[in-house]
Parts: sequence; structure tokens; C-alpha cells
Amino acid sequence: MKLSREAKRLARQLFDATLVHGRLDESRSLIVAETLVTKKPRHGFEILKEFTRLTRLHLSAYQAVVESATPLEPSLQAEITAVLQSRNNQVNITTVVNPALLGGTRIRLGSDVWDGSVSAKLQNLKKF
Repeated sequence: MKLSREAKRLARQLFDATLVHGRLDESRSLIVAETLVTKKPRHGFEILKEFTRLTRLHLSAYQAVVESATPLEPSLQAEITAVLQSRNNQVNITTVVNPALLGGTRIRLGSDVWDGSVSAKLQNLKKF
């Protein structure tokens, strides 16, 4: 189902109203979502769906996942944290051990992915 322009515009306006100094205000988001569910405006489901998508995208920009094949040394973890926080000082960082990487690290911050893992390099070699 394609979203109408009106639904997208309204969802964007509602989403912008939930931002305080560039950060999502959780209480405002809940009020918007509850209002959409209870009042059931025209295109309410479409608006809520787009509002949820915008919220998810915004929140993912503040969540970083650092995957490595083995546990990271504290000095390397501190260095990665410093680099990520220089991009965005309010980022939440989660470290995950993923043996499937074989070696190296993969970092995801929002929609950005930096993949320096051995498995990614092997996949690139497979393409040639």
C-alpha cells in the first residue's frame, strides 16, 4: 500500500513535533501515537506507520553495534568508542561477539556499516 502525500506530510509534522533539541522526546512520541490510535483520523494507520518508521530511523542513528570475532581489548574498545562519539556524542554502543566474522570487526551506526571482517573480505574475493 502506497502512502499518500498527505499522510507522509502529517507524519513528518508529527515526528518533528516530538523532537526537542534534535533528540526524540519519548513522552511526546507516546502522546502522538496514542492520539492517532484513539482519535482514528483519516489515513490514521498510514500516518502511524510512517511516524513509526521515522522514529525507528531516528533512534537507530544513536545506536551503534560493534561486532567482533573475539572479545575486544579494552584499549581498542575505548578507541572505537571515542571515534563513534566524535561522530555523535550521544551514541549508545553495544559490543557483540560474533564468531561467524572469523576475524576483524563490523560496526553499524544507524544505516552506516563499516565492515572490516575477514568474512566480508572473503565474500568480496568470491565475487571476482
